[in-house]
Amino acid sequence: MRYGKLLAGMLVVAMVIGLAGSSLAGEKPRLKVWLMTTFVDAQNNWLKAKVESWAKEANADADISVLPRVAYGEKIFAAIEARTTPDVVLMGEPGPIVAAELGLTIPVDDVVEKLGRDDFYGRILTALTAPDSVTGTNRIWGIPMFFEIRPAEIRVDLLEKAGLKIPDKPDYAWLFKAARAMNNPPKVYGLGFTLGRSYDTHDNVMALIYSYGGGLISDRSPKGANVFNAEPTWRAFDDLKQLYKEGVIPPDSVAWGDFDNNLALMEGRAAITINGLSTYYKMVQDKNPLAAVTKEVPLAGAWVDNAGGESNFVFKSTPQKEALGKDLLHYIMKDKEDYRIGICENSQLYALPIFKSQGRIISQQWKAGKWPVYAIDPMSAVETAYNSWPTAYPINEALSVVEKLMGSYLIPEKMVILFTRNADSKAVAKDIADAINRELEKTYGRK
Repeated sequence: MRYGKLLAGMLVVAMVIGLAGSSLAGEKPRLKVWLMTTFVDAQNNWLKAKVESWAKEANADADISVLPRVAYGEKIFAAIEARTTPDVVLMGEPGPIVAAELGLTIPVDDVVEKLGRDDFYGRILTALTAPDSVTGTNRIWGIPMFFEIRPAEIRVDLLEKAGLKIPDKPDYAWLFKAARAMNNPPKVYGLGFTLGRSYDTHDNVMALIYSYGGGLISDRSPKGANVFNAEPTWRAFDDLKQLYKEGVIPPDSVAWGDFDNNLALMEGRAAITINGLSTYYKMVQDKNPLAAVTKEVPLAGAWVDNAGGESNFVFKSTPQKEALGKDLLHYIMKDKEDYRIGICENSQLYALPIFKSQGRIISQQWKAGKWPVYAIDPMSAVETAYNSWPTAYPINEALSVVEKLMGSYLIPEKMVILFTRNADSKAVAKDIADAINRELEKTYGRK
């Protein structure tokens, strides 16, 4: 009798375990997806719809966390440090190279091959190519969502009133001349240049330094950032200080974030700003009359793009989730026409395509007059621009140090000191270079 009760109990337990096992086996796989938003709602909505469509077709669940740009950087670094990362990140910047160098992400070379490696602009893949933390072999750790070039956005009505025209090859010397000619403070400032704690400050300052022949990191040694502490950087800092002193750059620009320079142009308080076309997109959406008198003007020798920014990448987890994550990346990009329209055209070309086949279409459209806001063929900038995420000229390799530099707002925070305290340009450049060199030594040793 005792053995009979024991056997019956064992059968009940077995049945419970079996039912639980069958229930688990029938559950849909679940991916935790982080989606960092851009300033362009059309992109955010298209991408979120793509994830939901993929989940339905893949018979999977996608827990989507939509993160604002200002919160994403700190959140991703905290997750990497605590090893509490999501399964997939979409539109993420920074993060992919930091995570790759720590061995936390999986390479996506096979996704690139499925999408057609030859159709990618080569430099877009360079932006997220780095050595494997174990083998040392170069692998691709993510797929950038798009190119974002940073042209000068110019009020041509004010330019004409000042008696100036856009030259064939506009550079910073011409831009600063135009800004001074259009300057009429406090009604309209000539140059809405962000100098606060923002990504735009970093990008715009580096664009100016690059255009003057300078650089950020030349190699991975503890002296790699010495190239930054040099005459082009000092000159760039001095020129910006002079414009600020003259009142051509608004006095409150030292407190501006990423959207404030956009707002200054949209509200008519700045004659020029330097940004991606998210500003123009917003003006079109709001039917802002200033959209009709705004031209996007890439500057000769100074086009800085975010070729590795807004990237899609997959963290290590289980084989099933990793496979699903890569499948999601492929799904988002595989219909290249839909991608071009949803991410690029619907954003008023704030985003430029990473595929040559789609770039050719954009060029054809521009030549046919579809994108008159661009003073030149926008795709020509893709061929010549410096990368700013996460590569650094002149090394032109993806480095976690660059991602950490961007995420820390080191350069923007030093800009505040440069302008509010009238600090010496050479001293500030040295402080920045020394901080980057310490990070290079910490990350890559003394090689």
